[in-house]
Amino acid sequence: MKAKSIHGKTPKEIQKALDESKGDGFKPTLAFIIISKMDDAEPLHAIFEQEGIAIFGITSLQKFSEDGITEEDILILLLDIKSDHFKIVMNGYEGSSVYEAAYHAGISGKTTFSNPGFIIAPVNNVLSHDELIRGLTDAAGHDIMIAGGGTGDPADFSGVLFTNDSSSKGGLLTLILDQDKVAISGLAVSGWKAVGTMKKITKCEGDWALTIDHEPAMQVIQRFLGKDIVRENSEGSGFIPTDLGYPLQFERASGNPIMKPALFFNPADQSVMIGGGVKEGDQFRFSLPPDFDVIDKVVETTRICKEKEMPDADALMVFSCVGRLGTFGPLISTEIEGLASTWGKPMIGYFSLGEFGKLDEGRCEFQGTTVSWVALKEK
Repeated sequence: MKAKSIHGKTPKEIQKALDESKGDGFKPTLAFIIISKMDDAEPLHAIFEQEGIAIFGITSLQKFSEDGITEEDILILLLDIKSDHFKIVMNGYEGSSVYEAAYHAGISGKTTFSNPGFIIAPVNNVLSHDELIRGLTDAAGHDIMIAGGGTGDPADFSGVLFTNDSSSKGGLLTLILDQDKVAISGLAVSGWKAVGTMKKITKCEGDWALTIDHEPAMQVIQRFLGKDIVRENSEGSGFIPTDLGYPLQFERASGNPIMKPALFFNPADQSVMIGGGVKEGDQFRFSLPPDFDVIDKVVETTRICKEKEMPDADALMVFSCVGRLGTFGPLISTEIEGLASTWGKPMIGYFSLGEFGKLDEGRCEFQGTTVSWVALKEK
């Protein structure tokens, strides 16, 4: 499988870049398309439909390739993967739950391939992504490979997903790969170091932690982050910036913690909303401010994979939490360059609204403030 990345400001520029990419007999069959402007979806659909290229189209304001973060409005990864080695499905949330949409995607994968792998991109981040994972795994198996990231504008979660056949402003876009024909290797990594004693969620409602160690949750978070950061406002609620670099590290049976950011607070009942959800009895530790070791740890996972699992790859996809962009600022380019340099092959990625992937040898999960990467190699 060959891969090439192209970019441009307008669909017209993309048409030119697509034409120029076809040298040396390269005939792409699949296009990962990331747009900033939702209005670009329709003209891009027309271009790639006419070329007979399958479309996996999403919205993200911040995106990057092996050449680094791009200011262009449109970024595309082209693959000449065999058409019978993949399938793209769209499942909208309208008229169904997140669980049902994901379950149908999982069934589609299981009935198409005996060993499916899933790359997913949901839009509408206010819905439960834990339910999305549960739907996929209930349908296709708890050990299936899942990688991806939430899409859309981080300001209001708006965005569009589009394929050759449909589009959606609230749904799940899934690329299903035949893992008997396409090797998939990936991991979700944060790199943050834990600090302090273990804390316990002692009361919660849905995604909202009401008490931590029997104290109002907001007071506990404020004590660590500082009252100047977690403040009440006239609306009686507030946003905790995800770019602070202090994700909560929740304990897991494997010993490898899962990262979940504190997102919103409600001064009325002193509760805090936790990205990814919480349950009573969950235990966590706070994180130290990030340093270069965080970036090094992320990049090192790809180098270990190259050495032990996948000496060569055809393409790399990266889903990096938008909170990392705010936390690291210009230094995030070091992480992107490091990931791209491991295999030295075309790469596409975006700053996501929550990530899906494996933290270790266990099942795939939803988390935040992580980097979920996946390398592909057609057999």
